[in-house]
Amino acid sequence: MAGLVGILLLAPLLAVLMGIYQFAATRAPRTAKLQRYDRLALVTSAALTVLAIVLCQHYAPAARGPIWPHVYAALGGFFMMLAALGCAWWLRPKRA
Repeated sequence: MAGLVGILLLAPLLAVLMGIYQFAATRAPRTAKLQRYDRLALVTSAALTVLAIVLCQHYAPAARGPIWPHVYAALGGFFMMLAALGCAWWLRPKRA
């Protein structure tokens, strides 16, 4: 159950940011290829966020107190979420 607190803390924010990405992506007509890219980008960003939460929880220094692994997990997941969605939007093809 490593990272459960971090996942619970970030789930609403991840849903909101993914909704913003989807809203922005659907403002222009999209081809089937671009729709697949957007779906893959959202799934990948969610998976990378969960992976970052679990890894940060596992590798957090325990010497700082019992709450800090959860704090590191939430921070690591948050920054991974931003990086993944930002890279997906930046690398998104303009026309497909």
